[in-house]
Amino acid sequence: MRKANVKMTGLAVLLVSLAACGGDPEASEPQVAAIPGASMSASAGPAGSNSGADRQLALGASKQEIDRLYDAYYACWVQHGVPSAPASGGNGGPLLSYKMDEKKYQPAVDACADKEPLSAPELDPHQNPNFADDLREKLQCVRDHGLSMEIRQGGTDNANIWVAPETKANLEKANSDAGMEIQRQCEISAFTQK
Repeated sequence: MRKANVKMTGLAVLLVSLAACGGDPEASEPQVAAIPGASMSASAGPAGSNSGADRQLALGASKQEIDRLYDAYYACWVQHGVPSAPASGGNGGPLLSYKMDEKKYQPAVDACADKEPLSAPELDPHQNPNFADDLREKLQCVRDHGLSMEIRQGGTDNANIWVAPETKANLEKANSDAGMEIQRQCEISAFTQK
């Protein structure tokens, strides 16, 4: 059985998903969606699983596109026994339940691995040789548009790197509709191959 490998995706648009799926806004961890078993490439799963095309996020995906894919993913978790934790301060859902007892709910997460949304290939450092430069360009763009953000890296894996608000105080502005649109446009601009 595969253990959950919690990765932070470079897709800053997923910041909103954290609030929708249950994270602690007071936590000291970065405020982006942490998705157990996150995969950043669209490789095919086991026989009979989705090919990846129907769960592949495009570069600059809209909040609605992201929400649609994650709603289906978390619905699978619920179908496999992960309860939807009650909202606490606006947060709740199956992701919160999973975080509260990862060992108990890991089999459900594993069963839904073929429904997990995949980040855009451009956001995968293993597929994009210009990833580091593109990420720095995105950071400069969001800063130029008034968002106080920084590059963060989790662990020793170079694939676990993202742009996030510098402080919790900056989170609300980054998660606002205007902030999300700035991040989306900067992501498209920075990661589109020139």
